[in-house]
Amino acid sequence: MTETAGPDGPDGEMHVDGFARWTLRAIAPSPERVVYVRQQVARVLRLWRLDATISTVELVMSELVTNAVRHACTPFTVILAWDGRNLHGEVIDVNPGRPLLNLEPGVDELGGRGLFLVQQVVTRWGCDLHGQGKTVYFDLTP
Repeated sequence: MTETAGPDGPDGEMHVDGFARWTLRAIAPSPERVVYVRQQVARVLRLWRLDATISTVELVMSELVTNAVRHACTPFTVILAWDGRNLHGEVIDVNPGRPLLNLEPGVDELGGRGLFLVQQVVTRWGCDLHGQGKTVYFDLTP
């Protein structure tokens, strides 16, 4: 079943069929969309009554979406799914380049710490390559 949220609900598609799934498609790869996605993610998590996870999931999604904007440079899709025990998130883009986890970024480097932070706060994360690009995902058990 597809539901639409109220005026304060998130943009995108919400499906509820044994578990909750939210999808926001065809997001333009521009820096201001990172803030937009973060706002939509917070709305979804409030709707699902997962308020305690908002700051962590905002951090993780910010990193994954920023990577899609900076490195993939293609439209991307964001997905969150909640089964009552596990929160699963995905950022899907059409660039086949695998994200690189930098365990020792130089002190003078501006970037390179995001995936290290992601690894510290989620239960697991990874990347699946497919014919149309890649899916970078994470799981969080609140």
